[in-house]
Amino acid sequence: MSYRGRPDRDGSMLPVAAEAARLSGRVVGQLAPAEQFLLWALRRRTTDGGATSPVLVHGFRLAFGLALVEPALAAFERFCALVEAEGLRDQGLLPLACPCVSADEQRLLAILLAPRPAIAEALARLVVAAAAVDRLVACARELARLLERADLLAPGPSERLHRAARGPVPHICERPKFSMPIFSMSSSSVRFWS
Repeated sequence: MSYRGRPDRDGSMLPVAAEAARLSGRVVGQLAPAEQFLLWALRRRTTDGGATSPVLVHGFRLAFGLALVEPALAAFERFCALVEAEGLRDQGLLPLACPCVSADEQRLLAILLAPRPAIAEALARLVVAAAAVDRLVACARELARLLERADLLAPGPSERLHRAARGPVPHICERPKFSMPIFSMSSSSVRFWS
């Protein structure tokens, strides 16, 4: 996985590199939280030169907690290693702070978060050699399962209906156990409201 950059002013770029630099039409703010996290992790790993940096480990620790950080990071590393070793071409990942999402990034996110293995397999055939498709899908499914266990995946439509039928979620309806003072500073005094 690498960042290929933009074409020259005259538009000359190899067809493979042009495909890698294509944008998906989405921006990071339109992505679900799990997609934003995975996109950050893919870009962070690329920025760090393909290594597992302390920043990446810390991000996984914050997202998954101590109980799931190791299996989640291992599944993510296996996924990235397969894409790098068995990939049909370099994947076009944009720089870490870029608000746009490339077509390749969107495809990798779709593989990781595909609702059914058949969808992930179809997309994986566009990314890796045929011999590695099953292994890539298995890594993606494992990471998706860990994202679900860590409550990072939004529930599907049927699960949302099932939760709605059970009634309101208690933590939304309950009053917080503590209140933060809200204050306003004027030129002469400070007022607190709670």
